[in-house]
Amino acid sequence: MKRRSLTRGQYSAGLDRWLVSYADYMTLVFALFVVLYAIHASKTEIQQPLMDGMQQAMVRLSGEALPEQAVLAAVTVSAASAAIVTDPPTSPEEAALARLNAELASALAPLLEQQRVELEREGDWLTLSFDGKLLFASGSALLGPNADPVLSRIMPVLAPVNHFIRVRGYADNLPVSNELYASNWQLSAERARGVLEWLLNRGIAAPRLALEAFGEFHPKDRQLGERGRARNRRVEIAISAQQWQPPTALPSRPLTTDESLSLRRYELPGGGIRISTTQD
Repeated sequence: MKRRSLTRGQYSAGLDRWLVSYADYMTLVFALFVVLYAIHASKTEIQQPLMDGMQQAMVRLSGEALPEQAVLAAVTVSAASAAIVTDPPTSPEEAALARLNAELASALAPLLEQQRVELEREGDWLTLSFDGKLLFASGSALLGPNADPVLSRIMPVLAPVNHFIRVRGYADNLPVSNELYASNWQLSAERARGVLEWLLNRGIAAPRLALEAFGEFHPKDRQLGERGRARNRRVEIAISAQQWQPPTALPSRPLTTDESLSLRRYELPGGGIRISTTQD
């Protein structure tokens, strides 16, 4: 009986050993939470003076206290604003060309939707491309009945400004089938001249205008079908960002007595006379 009782005591002591390990584990977990709490408390103590200083600065500027959330929002917005790279300021020439672009798009909206006119901006140029059949009969350089109402749409935009204008003529790659024009180059030049003279007769100053002809050598569409050739038969009105400066007349004033011209007669030695406007 004595040996059996001793065996039970040893068995009971072995079962209680897990309590020691569990107690050690709980002690470590508690220590970990204490360390984490201390780190959090130290960060709060460091950040709080900064937040208080910013809030006091806001109070001095606005005269009223701001909540902590508002200060954080202000810091976030300021940081985001500092990261944004602003675009360089638009030059007056670019601003003027952008305004013309918007005005022409509005004036030609129906034709742009029908793809009878194309409006493109590239660099310092704003280009209107008119379908050849919209302004001219086939193989002709005479303006057709639709030319006047179409071109009249752009006059309220072009007349008040002084931008330089180039009128450019283009043709397709098919040979001219009549005896009026020796080549597509001549046909494109005559069509451009017709549009230029129309603008000139409607009040566009002559120094603003220039004419260019390219024949079939600068196609807009390189496809050889009828659709491609139709796009190549066109007249373009290119508007520059640069503007013509009209000459200014100098103020006139009456000549003084000393500046007025008068003829003088001089007797020459040995006979003879000399007439001069200078005072010798």
